[in-house]
Amino acid sequence: MLIRPEPAKALSARQECAILTHAVARNPGFASLRLRLARLLNQLDAFDEAIAVLTAPDAATPNSPDYGACMALAAAWFGRDQPGDTVRAHHTAIRAEALATTSTQRSAALADQGKALLRLDRLNAARDRLTKALRRDPGNMPACRHLATELLRTGDTEAVIAMTDRLAAQGIGHARLFMARMLAFAQLDRIAEARAIIDPERFRHRRILTPPLGWADIAAFNTALVEELKTHPGLRYERHGTASRSTWRIDALATGAAPIARALLAQIAETAERHVAALSDIAHPWLAARPDRGELRSWCVITEGEGFEQWHAHPFGWMSGVYYAQVPDTVVTGSDAGGCIAFGLPDGLIGADRAAQFGEDLVRPQPGLLMLFPSHSYHRTFPHGAEDRRICVSFDIWPA
Repeated sequence: MLIRPEPAKALSARQECAILTHAVARNPGFASLRLRLARLLNQLDAFDEAIAVLTAPDAATPNSPDYGACMALAAAWFGRDQPGDTVRAHHTAIRAEALATTSTQRSAALADQGKALLRLDRLNAARDRLTKALRRDPGNMPACRHLATELLRTGDTEAVIAMTDRLAAQGIGHARLFMARMLAFAQLDRIAEARAIIDPERFRHRRILTPPLGWADIAAFNTALVEELKTHPGLRYERHGTASRSTWRIDALATGAAPIARALLAQIAETAERHVAALSDIAHPWLAARPDRGELRSWCVITEGEGFEQWHAHPFGWMSGVYYAQVPDTVVTGSDAGGCIAFGLPDGLIGADRAAQFGEDLVRPQPGLLMLFPSHSYHRTFPHGAEDRRICVSFDIWPA
């Protein structure tokens, strides 16, 4: 498997957004500029502004034939989530389905309809739309997620197994499918089968990273990396739709003048390639689904004393990981869970008893530690309570 970092970007999302705002003002009828601006505004959680861009009198709105604008507008309604916005998102997704020209587009619009209907407690209609979305595009990850979550919530666990069996028979092997199967097996008290999907003893990997060429040791490299991250143009506080709480983050690490971050990403890619090669002889559905080429997509999470991450997995990756650039001394030498990362299963859908049976593996971070794990691994972190920040680089390896 060949793994390469994603191409570096010259501008952060905020910088690009400022340029596009001026461009749209000069060319108000240029629909593709508006759509790009709206998507960036959604990415920056500026949902009011995205809605204004897409619904301006001279914009490509749901009243004109533009599928992309409809989907971006639905995402803005979902993100803003004020009274009436879910209904607006539902209507916009219906319009998007009518404008779709491919099965993949229709599937995405149906999945958004299903998402809206779940929020509106129209559960039978939601299941219908999500089922149709998967028929149109078996690889639709949001549809798989929403349908599996609803089936698990209502105790229809065998239906989750059947659904994922059907998808696997069609060659589907994304993280959402493995997540759904793992939760379903755990809910059915088939704990050994649930753990086999993640197989932590074989598939999880950790090591102190070898410093990139030109650095005497990993401590000196980390000092320079942390200084670069502190002034990164993409640094922001919080982001809608992530598991992070009370955290600073950089959404795209390889942006602007970030040579040290790019050296880190190249080193991570090389280490991941070696790890995957060592697993190549193992027969397992996750390994069978590995892409021939992978693109390493990275971001940075910076937590102060009260920051943490809720239970989550990485649905768009095949393999994921984390690198610790800075860890408070109280975490490194501590004896409690503060500042640590834990792997296990969330108890929200399967109950505390089954989550306890599945088990929780606690890992104490230290500067220079690199961890690799399947993207469908559920994990969380705990507040560290220290004055110093915990700074880590997280990443997914996507099919390229």
